[in-house]
Amino acid sequence: MRTIRRFLRRLGSWARIQQDEQRLKEEIEEHLVFETAENLRRGLQPVEARRQAILKFGAVQVISEDYRDRKGLPFLETSLQDMRLALRRLRKSPAFTGATVLTLALGIGATTSIFTLVHAVLFQSLAVSNPADLYRLGRETLCCLAGGYSQDKGFSIVSYDLYKHFRDNTKGFSELAAFSAGGDLLLGVRRAGSREAAHSYPGELVSGNYFAMFGLAAYAGRTLTARDDQPNAPPAAVMSYRLWRQKYASDPSVIGSVFNLNDQPFTLVGIAPPDFFGDTLRDRPPDFFLPVNAEPLLQGVSSWLHVPYAHWLHLIGRAQPGVAPAALEAQMRVELTQWLLLHQGDPEMDSDDRANLTRQTLYLSPGGAGITSMREKYEHWLQILMLVSGFVLAIVCANVANLMLVRGIERRPQISLSIALGARASRLIRQALTESLALSLLGGAAGLAVAYAGTRLIVRFAFSTHTDFASVPISASPSTPILLFALAISLIAGVAFGIAPAWLASRVDPIEALRGGNRSTSRQGSIPRRTLVVFQAALSLVLLSASGLLMTALHNLESQDFGFEQDRRTVVNIDPQLAGYRAGQLTVLYRRIHDSLSLIPGVSQVALCWYSPQSGDHWDEPMFVDGHPPRGPNEDNQSDVDRVSAGYFDAIGNPIVRGRAITEQDTAMSRHVAVVNEAFARKFFQDEDPIGRHFGRNEISMARQYEIVGVAKDARYLTSHLDKPIGPFVFLPEAQQDVYPKIDDTERDVRTHFLHDIVIVTKPGTSLSISEVHRSMAGIDPNMPVNFISTLREQVSVQFGQQRLIARLTSCFGILSLVLASIGLYGVTAYNAGRRTNEIGLRMALGASRGNVVTLVLRGAFGLIAVGLLLGLPLSAMAGRFLGRQLYGMNPYNPVVSMAAVVTLGLCALAASLIPALRASRLSPLGALRVE
Repeated sequence: MRTIRRFLRRLGSWARIQQDEQRLKEEIEEHLVFETAENLRRGLQPVEARRQAILKFGAVQVISEDYRDRKGLPFLETSLQDMRLALRRLRKSPAFTGATVLTLALGIGATTSIFTLVHAVLFQSLAVSNPADLYRLGRETLCCLAGGYSQDKGFSIVSYDLYKHFRDNTKGFSELAAFSAGGDLLLGVRRAGSREAAHSYPGELVSGNYFAMFGLAAYAGRTLTARDDQPNAPPAAVMSYRLWRQKYASDPSVIGSVFNLNDQPFTLVGIAPPDFFGDTLRDRPPDFFLPVNAEPLLQGVSSWLHVPYAHWLHLIGRAQPGVAPAALEAQMRVELTQWLLLHQGDPEMDSDDRANLTRQTLYLSPGGAGITSMREKYEHWLQILMLVSGFVLAIVCANVANLMLVRGIERRPQISLSIALGARASRLIRQALTESLALSLLGGAAGLAVAYAGTRLIVRFAFSTHTDFASVPISASPSTPILLFALAISLIAGVAFGIAPAWLASRVDPIEALRGGNRSTSRQGSIPRRTLVVFQAALSLVLLSASGLLMTALHNLESQDFGFEQDRRTVVNIDPQLAGYRAGQLTVLYRRIHDSLSLIPGVSQVALCWYSPQSGDHWDEPMFVDGHPPRGPNEDNQSDVDRVSAGYFDAIGNPIVRGRAITEQDTAMSRHVAVVNEAFARKFFQDEDPIGRHFGRNEISMARQYEIVGVAKDARYLTSHLDKPIGPFVFLPEAQQDVYPKIDDTERDVRTHFLHDIVIVTKPGTSLSISEVHRSMAGIDPNMPVNFISTLREQVSVQFGQQRLIARLTSCFGILSLVLASIGLYGVTAYNAGRRTNEIGLRMALGASRGNVVTLVLRGAFGLIAVGLLLGLPLSAMAGRFLGRQLYGMNPYNPVVSMAAVVTLGLCALAASLIPALRASRLSPLGALRVE
């Protein structure tokens, strides 16, 4: 406390420093006047009387400085003086200051922009009340739907029945809320009474206590409550603030209005808070929040609400004050076992579920960040980008340190004079570091602008979204954590590139420096400058190699044979469920869609499918082949499945290599058939002919469900497992519905008949009119929205957007590092050549040719690059190993990429060092010998 009080007194005195010094001056002068008067009475002359008074009093300046040190904050005062001196020096060197600040802005801005994404995706909590009190169910994120009574890695999603069991029995939660897993619910939205066609918007099903659990109030109107989430309750909905502001211009009359969602009337009761984007950071946040009990209105006979073994809900709860999460977790494990025992008699619980019943468990995880699906998806990529941007910043610091070293060497006579006049080395070091910090802070301020622009570009290209959908809620505006990071990184950079110049400033020999000879300083700072160039070359090689590996892997992905045609194909995405269609109405609807779109000028073919290639959708099921024994528990019998209309294979350009395709004759009344791909034939039939053979889905009893009538060429439909061979695939006719022994299997099959993608093929040399497509679809049914329209080539390209962005950013960073390393090498080579003017003149006077001089200068430059390569090659190998899975099966130790990186760095080094070498070779020997 005494130290704190002393500091506060000093701080107060420092704030009054001018008044205190004026008072001290007056007191000293009063004392001198008194002593002078005494001396005058003793008979001394006025001048001598004054001099004797001063001698008796002592050194006035020393006393004033001692008073200032005791009363004020001398360190702060001298720091401010050093900062003013640094700014004055920088103002007198505008070219140096501008170049340095720009270089630092690029390095600090790049690092800060990547950290903005890292903070938003990996560290930021939800914009809710006390996020530290929230806990979610599960350690990993599961999507959409899981069936049965067991989950391999612990329960992460639950059925509505299990949610109610937890909600009613877990007293350690003040609120336990549920919401739909996956976040892929699309709603067909049309305001009641509006003539506008329906539009699709993302929505989410949430429990009635969802907003209360998060501690959120509505921006306008009210939020959903437990009364809204009851069977037969009037359908209610909450709209996102984004949609209310952008689509409805913040019209207050929207609240209380009726909206038709999937052709069902819902009353809009409120607007969500502006900064609330839901429970999950995702690239398509929900625009409507609906009660969980409204799910049957939207799904009809395909509802999962009352199916106890259909798990489709995430859980997040707010713990009661003082309740430990471990106690909550133990309590919920007991409740899970009790619930499973209650359902032991359910015929849907198979023998494996019963055998594993007592081993089923669950885990609780911190829920302040919500469901971290985007974190799991982007974490490794962000780590790579953060490491790459850190390398760039290190190269920037090395480059600026080189400039500061040269600047410090040029200032050595001034420093030596200061030391000769009594300046302390510590003060000179502080002055050098202060100048470095001033530069870094200026660079950091400029870097914030670079970071803002960079973050906006990255968010725009990294997280694709379709028209009218909300974009990923990541703000490019610098928040407090981002500002603190930029400040910290600026200070670290300032210290990093300022240490070497400050150290050299303290090692000046006043005697040698005051002699004014350049020879005495020609070698001063040579080793640090050379070391920095080696460091830059090594890091540049690492970045060039990494960018080369990523660009090569991206090229391999994009140029592979996908097995289907991409040109002249357009995909129109719809969902008949959004307009309230039922399964029995679909075949007629698809025929109308086909006939209507076929009439558009330039259209040659139209076909429909559940999901088109590279759309991101996925459906796989176990397969059982007639006449083959069931596969063992460790044997894979899964295959992906798609439903398609007649003419699909011709429309998509996927050739049939054996048998026939699906045709108009494959109706609901004909035998059930299937077309399989080559991978399916290899996996399940090896060398046998699959045509005419039978197989089935889900159960061994269904092994004669389908007859194989054709084999299609392998095509890469899925966006996952891009580094592996194409897997087995089954194509089924959209008109043929299947009936299974289990009701839920039949209902799941019904969902597959709601085809989402329309493939339109145009004639050569023609283009498709998008407005005509919208007009035709609105003429079929204005309540059925068109979710989006894109070419098939765009759809394929979008799937590689993340890889493309990472590869391009890494390449940009690699090019930037190469330019900075070349500038650094040029500066060191030019400076060394200038310092060796006398030596070069002497060599030329003794008969050395211009070629000898060029070789002499280049030898020094390439010696540094060679050492950098020796350090950079093993680091590049480590970087390739770190990239690992992101290379999609490509050899991380690719010698072609490494050689290309070495050659690129060598050529840039040659260009950077050749200019000063040629300039040195043109020196006049006589003029060079005169230079001192």
